[in-house]
Amino acid sequence: MNKLILFLLCVFSLTNTKAIANQSLQQNKSKTFTEYCQQKSILPQATKDTVEVLLKEAGTQNCQQANRKLSNLTRLSLWGSDKEISDLKPLSGFTNLTYLSIWGNQISDIKPLSGLTNLTDLNLAGNQISDIKPLSSLTNLTNLNLWKNQISDIKPLSNLTNLTTLDIDSNQISDIKSLSSLTKLEELRIQANPLQNKTCPLKQESVCKF
Repeated sequence: MNKLILFLLCVFSLTNTKAIANQSLQQNKSKTFTEYCQQKSILPQATKDTVEVLLKEAGTQNCQQANRKLSNLTRLSLWGSDKEISDLKPLSGFTNLTYLSIWGNQISDIKPLSGLTNLTDLNLAGNQISDIKPLSSLTNLTNLNLWKNQISDIKPLSNLTNLTTLDIDSNQISDIKSLSSLTKLEELRIQANPLQNKTCPLKQESVCKF
């Protein structure tokens, strides 16, 4: 009897482990917009809201038609819509984008943007972002707006050496020395931050707008 119980426990443990592993793989698997759209009825509300905003932008409720249209866009603005966006995962496949504006929403997690490496203009102003590490891969950026977020660590920006304009006004930044590598900057806006030292890290000090 004890052997039978032990056997059943082992089977249950193995089955449970496989189920957890499969669930983890499913969660980590990136989806296309079509998949998000087709599963809209069972998505978390935040993800569903983003899908609905994108469908409205595409001008169709047909998931495949919307995906084709959105995937070919090079410019996309998602501000001033009926719903405030907080989940960016449905945008992760739009790799043709060169311009993206999603200011004035409820965004805190920007990891889904890390693969949009063709972006040259990105506006994330007026959100709830604190971690900007995912931006370090967007090395084609020339214009970046992070005004009015919750950012304190700007070291990830040191890799964005093609930036010509950078707005980091109204954040929680105390140290800007890491921006010294951004030698192409023509305008750096850093007002309303708790800076320890208001010394421009760039050779052309007129670039810095304290």
